[in-house]
Amino acid sequence: MEHQDSSSSHKVSFTPEFELPKAKAKGFINPHVVKTISFTLVSISLLICTVLSILAIWDFIVQDDLMWRAFSTMLVVALASWTFSAVNERFGD
Repeated sequence: MEHQDSSSSHKVSFTPEFELPKAKAKGFINPHVVKTISFTLVSISLLICTVLSILAIWDFIVQDDLMWRAFSTMLVVALASWTFSAVNERFGD
């Protein structure tokens, strides 16, 4: 039979028995609303770019310039949404 160290079977946990309250995000505008609007805008932009890409693959759209503009627009919308969300939370009360 092996000898087991008694300290290994009785490990002490320093984790509290209760959960600490989480800091609530604040902003000039409700951060949940800002994130919801940002998610919606980015999702719509992504959907439009996906549809345009499929149409271009099937040669329904022959303008090469349109694809670059669509993806650039999606990138700008996503970056603006992220920036606005970050600024709103940083300068909130």
